[in-house]
Amino acid sequence: MRDKILFAALAGGLLAGLGACGSNDPGQSTSSSSGSDSGSSSGSGSSSSSGGSSGGAASGRVFSGAAAPATLTLPAGSQGFVRTVDGRQVLYVVPDPAPTTFGPLMIMLDYLGGNPGFMANLVLAGAHAAQGEILAFPAHQGVTWNNGVYTSQVFSDPQSDIVFLTDVIADATANLPVDAARISMTGFSEGGFMANLFACDKPGLISGYGMVGASQLTTTSCESGTPLKMIQFSGTDDKQVPYNGFGTVMAAPASLSIWETIDGCTGAETATTLPMLVDDGTSVIEHRIPGCGAILYQIVNGGHDWPDGEVTPSTMLLGTTTQNIDATRTQWEFFTGS
Repeated sequence: MRDKILFAALAGGLLAGLGACGSNDPGQSTSSSSGSDSGSSSGSGSSSSSGGSSGGAASGRVFSGAAAPATLTLPAGSQGFVRTVDGRQVLYVVPDPAPTTFGPLMIMLDYLGGNPGFMANLVLAGAHAAQGEILAFPAHQGVTWNNGVYTSQVFSDPQSDIVFLTDVIADATANLPVDAARISMTGFSEGGFMANLFACDKPGLISGYGMVGASQLTTTSCESGTPLKMIQFSGTDDKQVPYNGFGTVMAAPASLSIWETIDGCTGAETATTLPMLVDDGTSVIEHRIPGCGAILYQIVNGGHDWPDGEVTPSTMLLGTTTQNIDATRTQWEFFTGS
């Protein structure tokens, strides 16, 4: 609970940081350690292409590592373990029993002040793993990612998190039964900005990316224009990352437009209201050019929350968490085509 209250307090200051675009490194990470994995990897800075073909035999590779954090919620049918890459933890939450053939992986990046265990609980990772999803939660350094949000912040290596996430992908494809052609990345809040930066910088390493409570930054250029699947969830009542933009954060529709251009989409954009599943004061509108690989889910009356994620007193401080769309499952199905 202490860490979740910290999350709410830190998230409350995100808006001011986005507008001012400046902050010094606020401190050390709140992540807890559960031991290091004997199969650790260190900074190669490049991805492995040895992930194998989709659905093929995994050549003896298995999902394994050190014990998962005790705080991780793991329902029946799921399991967790930790690997160490570049001296940082990467938490995996996978089905139990784990698949033995090469399959897709969705990398999920946490929020300001978060850590892998709390992010996994926020998105209900255990329940999703029990349904067959394979999820990875890398740890940032300090209390946030080096994602371009705080443009005047001084880092010893501005590319440090790009390199780290590249090495996470390399470690997964070299040592686990993960298909290198089916790796996606998403994130919440600061993690969403990091996923966007990675997609713009290393589009060839992932098949798609997502942003929840985040948007394209005017300071993050996607010069390569490499097409990627893009999915964005933005709440109209999000006070931290406003739907209509603020400072260097683009309005959600403008962010969608950029990726429609990158993905070469043409035609008229449609706005489709999804069926209401729960009467919780929210509704969901899908904005998309038919057939386009870029989608925006507008969460009407939604706050700075993970749709259909964990609801606690702390998340309630950030607005209403819609139950009318499941951001975790929707992204998994979008990226994997399942």
